[in-house]
Amino acid sequence: MTSLKSRTVNAVKWSYMTMGIATVLGLVFTAILSRLLTPAEFGVVAIAFVLQRFGQFIADLGVGQALVQKPELSAEDIQAGFTSSMGLGVLATAAAWLLAPLAGEYFNKPDLVMVFRGYAVAYLLNAMIIISQSLLRRQLKFRPLMIGELVSLTIGHGLLGLGAAALGFGAFSLAISQIAQALIQMVILYAYTRHSLRLTFRPESYRHLYAFATRVTVINFLEFISSNLDSLMLARLYPSAALGLYSRGYKAVGTPAMSFATSLTRVLAPSFSAVQTEPERLRRAHHSALLALLIVISCVAGGVFVAAPEVVGVLMGPQFVGAVILVRIFAVAVPFMACSNLAGVLAEATANLNVKLKIQATYTVGLALAFWTVYSLGGSVAAIAGVLLGGTVLRNLGLELLARSIVGSGREILQSYGVGLLSGLGTAAAFYVVVTPLRSLGTPLPALFLIELMVGAAALAAAIFLGPPNELKTMALRAVPAVTNRLRRAAGQRGP
Repeated sequence: MTSLKSRTVNAVKWSYMTMGIATVLGLVFTAILSRLLTPAEFGVVAIAFVLQRFGQFIADLGVGQALVQKPELSAEDIQAGFTSSMGLGVLATAAAWLLAPLAGEYFNKPDLVMVFRGYAVAYLLNAMIIISQSLLRRQLKFRPLMIGELVSLTIGHGLLGLGAAALGFGAFSLAISQIAQALIQMVILYAYTRHSLRLTFRPESYRHLYAFATRVTVINFLEFISSNLDSLMLARLYPSAALGLYSRGYKAVGTPAMSFATSLTRVLAPSFSAVQTEPERLRRAHHSALLALLIVISCVAGGVFVAAPEVVGVLMGPQFVGAVILVRIFAVAVPFMACSNLAGVLAEATANLNVKLKIQATYTVGLALAFWTVYSLGGSVAAIAGVLLGGTVLRNLGLELLARSIVGSGREILQSYGVGLLSGLGTAAAFYVVVTPLRSLGTPLPALFLIELMVGAAALAAAIFLGPPNELKTMALRAVPAVTNRLRRAAGQRGP
């Protein structure tokens, strides 16, 4: 028990550190990129990114999650997973390369062909990453994952991707970024795992692996469709600039918030799996994680909702001013997205997939019908975002009921949401009190944005330290005296 908890806490620390650094780098890179590409070019990138995610989905088909969840893992399981990922990666790459012209014609975007083919090159590289990544996650070794992610982000995107955009490569610069990031991650992660590269074609090797992976694949496919329905429809029926505004608006709030949620759930998936037969430990782990998630995401959402004009002005520039309303809608939606992610991971870790499959299927069909209805009535991209918000809330309700049936504590779940609501409203109120007078005084945009960051940090710290007990609060309380002691030692070394 102690070993698992200490390894989980250590993994959470590395995961949070990765998330924090990646978020800062991501915001800087976003601000630069938004001034190098036009909204129309971002529209091409958005649809190419959707197609690229589909290729990644095909290359995995739930094998990575199966390797994490499987109670006992053999060398043959790893070989079967590697063989499966490589074969599917080759298939996805070839299919994407051949179908790229049809995608450009369907979406009426000739520039999409070259960008899509560029993204397709990364499919095979990502297929090789899946096994190393899953093995490290299973072992709760998140330091190598942090190194791979941050090095690839800095060099692949920050240097090569932005460099290509500055040289005039337009939307294709993002494809260059993806290829470079995938190649760097592949090399780094494999160096840490050195798993077998042998292929196996024995049917028995795949039976147990795909018994779990098949159901995960169906769910993941529905999640892929539902999470990209808006982009697919906007790409087909709306101007590229509208899709560019929509995608940039989501990334402004969704990227930092969902990065935190993803970092947390990557750690918790193997931890939940390890205690799936111990109800009390599973309940405590879920409650602590849900509290931490809601406190952080709600604070971010509350601050972004009020500071949306400055977020758009600093991170995107004046050409994206139409995204302010979208940023506010997504700010409300993101906490529900993050909590749905956690509930879904809980269901997968405990192999409760049938109900999750039904919830996801209902959500996908309902969202498609709602999107089409809004478009038929002449709805704007803001209306599409509003539909996504409503659907996200309803799906979250269904998944939290599923979580309650697994951990058996609906009251704790409701209490967590109450704490999250207070955290979000408190942060929004603090922002409103501080920011409104400064706006009326004509405070320069960079200075105002810096002040908002400080207010947000103070509000988040208050929510963590004053909130109910959870793993994040425990880590923060331990960190304070450690940092204080280091500062004292440093001051003593500089003294006479």
